[in-house]
Amino acid sequence: MARGGVFCVEGQWHRDLNERTSVLPTLELLERLGKIRFIHKDAATRDELFYFLDRWLLKQYADYRVGFFAMHGEPNRLCLTDWDSVELADVAERMAGRGEGRRLYFGSCSVLRAPDATLREFLAVTGAALICGYTREVDWAESAAFETVLLDALANGQRHNAAELRMGSAHWGPLAAYLGFRVIYANGRAWRPAARPRVPAQPTPARVARPAQRP
Repeated sequence: MARGGVFCVEGQWHRDLNERTSVLPTLELLERLGKIRFIHKDAATRDELFYFLDRWLLKQYADYRVGFFAMHGEPNRLCLTDWDSVELADVAERMAGRGEGRRLYFGSCSVLRAPDATLREFLAVTGAALICGYTREVDWAESAAFETVLLDALANGQRHNAAELRMGSAHWGPLAAYLGFRVIYANGRAWRPAARPRVPAQPTPARVARPAQRP
């Protein structure tokens, strides 16, 4: 089976040009492990973001069905730099009707804290299968570890809720809950992990009867 494709557009995290923070090493790791194929582009302006969105949505990139937006964020807003941002509604308008079947991951702080009505409207306009991301500010290292598993599930999971099943497991559920991770589906259903995922009960070992003691 072909590895799933991930298209990543990354904002400019810092003003300092010497800063090398990037999600690229995470993508490269997953590629070397044979988990995904990827395209990675940097965007510092609204026009650059829209240019790469338009290119990604061409038919020739249809097998790159996961869109990864790696940038700072606020509820309902993607922040490309400290002074240039774009509303989710504007991204939806740019993608209108061209995102059928795509799975969008906003690797950005707090974007999924937007009102549910806004997120569902985003899905309705774009035609995307789902959007997922965080409802709070997240630590870089913690989210990077999370992404190594999440991106594999999004890119290669055959079921539309593959990410939910993986990230809601007993192993990853606690971190997903801590990060405020959630998923909104095209059918309107919303999911977030339980704070304490249920661990399957272990069978109780049979007790061995002891011989009766003499008085």
